[in-house]
Amino acid sequence: MSHAQDAAHELPATCPNCDAPVHGPFCAQCGQETVHEMPTLREFAHQYLHHYVAAEGKLLPTVKMLLFKPGQLTLEYLEGRRRRYVMPLPLYVTFSFLFFLLLSWSGAMTHPHLVYIDNQPAAHPTQALSALAASETDAGDKQVLNLAASAMSVLDQPDKLAEFSEHLLHRLPYAVFVLMPVFAAMCALVYRRRRQNYGMHLLFTVHLHAFIFAVFLVCLVPGVSGYAAWAALVILAYLIVALKRVYGGRWWPQVVRGVVLAGCYGLVSGIALAVVTFISSGVHLRLS
Repeated sequence: MSHAQDAAHELPATCPNCDAPVHGPFCAQCGQETVHEMPTLREFAHQYLHHYVAAEGKLLPTVKMLLFKPGQLTLEYLEGRRRRYVMPLPLYVTFSFLFFLLLSWSGAMTHPHLVYIDNQPAAHPTQALSALAASETDAGDKQVLNLAASAMSVLDQPDKLAEFSEHLLHRLPYAVFVLMPVFAAMCALVYRRRRQNYGMHLLFTVHLHAFIFAVFLVCLVPGVSGYAAWAALVILAYLIVALKRVYGGRWWPQVVRGVVLAGCYGLVSGIALAVVTFISSGVHLRLS
């Protein structure tokens, strides 16, 4: 071990964080470690695995409960059993980060797929929109259709499609994060007679979205991607069971609420996705 590495592991006289006198590996004043290694990728990975898996064993029990006991993590948090599991927001961030990272690596958004009708390739969206614009007599409608055709033209050019996908992937995590309070407000609306705190609905929403991203992650697996259409049914079933476990009540009202929540949120998410796509295409066209 070099002299620099020896020095890095020596006990300092005072805490680097609060300047309190140091007498051991942890500061008695603020609790921070008194000896620090240089921040390397190995160190970051060690901290994550040591904190969640090895030392406290939080990650595996948390993921197991999240996947197989819908709503139970929310109840555990509400009942005060919080140190046993990964906190809601870090759990959500972990799954969403992994999903968008693997989505960008998979290239699923940079390789357009042709749509076939009766074993014949359908017209490209750009051609269809251009034809529609040519047949339109209203100047305003023609302008909108031409703009849409210009935006869709990125599908014809791999380089432009890759740039557009980069813009879109950059905005999607923020869009989903902004939508979570909207879903929590929907939960508050359908359970308004119970007069529950909004924070409870937001907590439920964060855990639900962590599960949704876990399902999306599974859908990226090559052998499973062919069954991705079933993801919506899995998420709906999970939502209904989680509603029953967290909010209580009879089954059939929770089924109705689950279907209403899923339908309304799907509509809102679709609109948000369209807006983000339009903004990303607009930014891309201005930069091109």
